[in-house]
Amino acid sequence: MGNKQFKLTKLALALGVTVSLAGCFSDNDNNVDIQPPPEPTQKVATPPTDQVVEKQAGSFSIVVTDSQGQPLSDDVSATISFTSDNAASVLSTAGAALTDEDRAATGGSFAFTVGAIPETGLSFDFVVTAEGFLSNSGTVEISTTETDVADQIRLTARTLEQAEDAAPIIAATSTLEDLAGEGVTTSYSADGGLAIEGADSITLTQDLDAEKNKNKAAGGVAVTLENGTVFRDADNNVLESVPTLTVAYFANEATRSESEQDGVAAQDSSLDAFPGGLALTVAEDPNNADDTAREGSFTTGGFVAIELVDENGTKVDNFGDGAIKVAMKVDKKTINTCPMTYEGDDLSAEAVAAVAEAEGTGLFANGVCTQAADTRQVQVNDIFPVWSYDEDAGKWSFESYGVVKADADENAATHDVAVSVNHLSYWNLDFFTYIIDAEKCDDRRLSFDIVDANDQPSQVYADVLVEANSYRLLIGAYNRSDLTKGTFRNPPSFEVKLKMMKDGVNILDNAVTGDNVTVGGASDGEATAVTFTNLCDLNNGTLKLTTAPASNIVKPLTPQFVCNNNDTADVPATPVSTPTIAQLFRGGRFVKTFYPSGQFDVTLEGGDDAAYTVRYKNPNNNTWFTQAIEANTTAATLDIPVPCAITDQPVTGTGGN
Repeated sequence: MGNKQFKLTKLALALGVTVSLAGCFSDNDNNVDIQPPPEPTQKVATPPTDQVVEKQAGSFSIVVTDSQGQPLSDDVSATISFTSDNAASVLSTAGAALTDEDRAATGGSFAFTVGAIPETGLSFDFVVTAEGFLSNSGTVEISTTETDVADQIRLTARTLEQAEDAAPIIAATSTLEDLAGEGVTTSYSADGGLAIEGADSITLTQDLDAEKNKNKAAGGVAVTLENGTVFRDADNNVLESVPTLTVAYFANEATRSESEQDGVAAQDSSLDAFPGGLALTVAEDPNNADDTAREGSFTTGGFVAIELVDENGTKVDNFGDGAIKVAMKVDKKTINTCPMTYEGDDLSAEAVAAVAEAEGTGLFANGVCTQAADTRQVQVNDIFPVWSYDEDAGKWSFESYGVVKADADENAATHDVAVSVNHLSYWNLDFFTYIIDAEKCDDRRLSFDIVDANDQPSQVYADVLVEANSYRLLIGAYNRSDLTKGTFRNPPSFEVKLKMMKDGVNILDNAVTGDNVTVGGASDGEATAVTFTNLCDLNNGTLKLTTAPASNIVKPLTPQFVCNNNDTADVPATPVSTPTIAQLFRGGRFVKTFYPSGQFDVTLEGGDDAAYTVRYKNPNNNTWFTQAIEANTTAATLDIPVPCAITDQPVTGTGGN
């Protein structure tokens, strides 16, 4: 007999045919060696357990939007830096030390974790920048009870024309040559600075459109550069080439505050873009390291951002011994929380400061109002403190005092305040008042409960809004890990109105209760704004809403790693759940953040027509995914595709009976 081959077919395997021969296969009659059949194998995908990260003690996420509250597009890259001394405590979503990649994001979402939370909590100051936008800053606080928090930061485009229904913010970027105008020429050299022929100065003016801002705001700004101005960078080096000028103006919406009805509120406000917010901490004496920091609130007359940037991206920081002139128009309806009149003719900063801070008669100390005063609308000859913003540190500093003057047009809706500035940043006309009598608040904080119309703990994605003329503080649903509660840091010491906002509509009932509450009344199901002369009265109280969800839909979601090459395997891997950070959006607006270790529940509102989406992150890198979710109770997964190892392994489970 010739050579023989013995083949064990797949059919034979399936039928359980086996051959057991000791030693080598041998045909004794014919003395022919028969080789054993090749062991059958299959491609098996390994479950992605190696991708799973350890859940940390807490988390925070930051959503970056434009000035109208819309998320940045995916082609805009934003960068975040942490300016607090404890910045090293911020970890990546994988629980590791931050890298440059962790500090960058496209699409406007950042997410971070912390390894431990002390009893005193954690506070992180941060600054967000993005190409084509002015920077902004904020602060997040994590505590042992609020372990997973979020914030939203608005960036303003360097060139922005106000839309018809948008917040009163305008911005323009121009070359100095374009600003010169007909018959005027400009040139620049490191030795001689800015040379202007045909005029003594050039000006970029930004005024609000009166028709677009009817019953909303009035104001504007003019930035003037004089002949001979020298441009220097942060290291005091003289720029070699002429920069372009960006000026953005943010109105204080005093007119809207005076005219707005209790049942509504602006969904987007220029004050929402205020760097660092209007509730903040400043030093009463910045030259005294031992001076007690003052925690309080700004009421603003409006603010302006000024940038000069050359062709290499180098920013102008200062003008050597020179300065530029900033003339702001202030809405006549602006509130003055620290009224003090200046009667002198000498308008120099030194002369005004001497009166503002005079012992016994002055009301100010380094820009801070030091005494309780009756508020009124701003008037001609009022002293108005001027503050500047360090965008790298994310801090406001007092600069000097301005004096309010009458507009040349006596029918104008604004007054004028002009100041000279020797460095560039945001410039802000502000009255800063700190909490003088806060015994009703716990460590300058107040907390309260929120119930719906059925007196049940609220699950409504509503925002807490506190407003006064020239002041606004919005505590979004995303700021509260528990929708049934609200917390204020640095509550204002002046009279404010409180509303609960959803989709631009106030849903706060008149019934406000608490041990110290002396406002509000019986529940009537009608929306109202409740006025507090001392917001600390709300501490440990309860707010009631006029609405309740038709039903609360609890939807389970599971973030999980899924092998993206499963289709090339004979045996696909099962998904593996993982801790990650997820952000819930309702109708395109950010409403909640989650940091689950596996499956978690989101509460959606029954009968709600708004579309819900979830944005979630691969915890091991900066890849974000967005997924629409249906408002039903059906469980869904948040899949994170990753490549998995595929190996050849013996076929199992083929034995016979």
